Amino acid sequence: MGMTESGAPLLAPVWEGGTIWRETFAMLEENGQCSAPFLYHPEKIIRIESYDGKNVYELGKDCIVKDGQLFLTRDSRIPHTGWETFYTSQEAPLSNGEPGPDFGPVRTTDDRFLNLSAIGNPEYITRWQLAVTYTTQEQWQGFRPVSCIERLPRLYGRLKRKEPVKIVLYGDSISCGCDCSGLYGLEPGQPQWSELLIDSLREYYGGSVEFINTSVGGTDSEWAVENAGERAISHQPDLVLLGFGMNDRCPGGEYREKTQRLIKRIAGECPETEFVLIATSLPNPLTRTAPMYFCAHQEEYAQSLRELCGVGVVLADVQGVQKELMKRKRYIDITGNLLNHPNDYLARIQGQVLDTVLKP
Repeated sequence: MGMTESGAPLLAPVWEGGTIWRETFAMLEENGQCSAPFLYHPEKIIRIESYDGKNVYELGKDCIVKDGQLFLTRDSRIPHTGWETFYTSQEAPLSNGEPGPDFGPVRTTDDRFLNLSAIGNPEYITRWQLAVTYTTQEQWQGFRPVSCIERLPRLYGRLKRKEPVKIVLYGDSISCGCDCSGLYGLEPGQPQWSELLIDSLREYYGGSVEFINTSVGGTDSEWAVENAGERAISHQPDLVLLGFGMNDRCPGGEYREKTQRLIKRIAGECPETEFVLIATSLPNPLTRTAPMYFCAHQEEYAQSLRELCGVGVVLADVQGVQKELMKRKRYIDITGNLLNHPNDYLARIQGQVLDTVLKP
């Protein structure tokens, strides 16, 4: 199981409760008060630190816990900011002076504009996020991922016999590891969720697991079908993890049809290959706006993909967990770019879902 320097089990499933490791909280002031919600009712606070782990703060001195929220004290040492850092009333130039993304201003559903400075630069957001480790007695309600490894009989057989297996991850920027701190050389240096996952599988099964990540940022399922030859089929994998959907933005039925074509394309040339379909994490709900519609139909995709599952094809429902999470947490608590990339915490949860699916 993936561990940090501090020994935190990064793949301990958040839905199991107990000890919650480095849950992230964005410190934003509103109406003179600065607070952020816990996922679970906290019982005992173990550690309060900056996102990068360089600063540790004190309960009582820097912050207090009240009604399931973390509140900053009046003379807190914890950095905080206002919503205007992230959402502006008019189109704002990029504050870091670097060339921006190749799309124009992003208007939000509440008629503000997204500050795009965080794109490719997660520190713009994560410097305002705290990481809190705590215990809880509260039980997770709602959707929980379960093991699907027995529905991947060829892969499971090879793993149990300790025969070498080859896994290809084929997806978009989230599969590339955006916005894990380790990808950018930032602290706390958390590895990409896929690296945590593969390390965990190697440790658990004890055989040789070859891992090839052919993901490309900004891509969708249509692109995936066109490039499947080079990026999946050529490797003759035992397992393909398909991680498209964030950039598809089409209705669920159309997305299912594209995914089905993608599976058929690969299976036609690699009849022994089995599949995990990743139901993508979800974008910022405020971006359901023209012309880009970064948030469109993604929340339909888990349900769409379920219809494609059977022996040899299973679902890793990341969005099912995120939907439960966002009943309490805000998007800004769990993102690295404010638009559609997870921060370290949500990326770990993606790793936890896949780790659960791929073990008995």
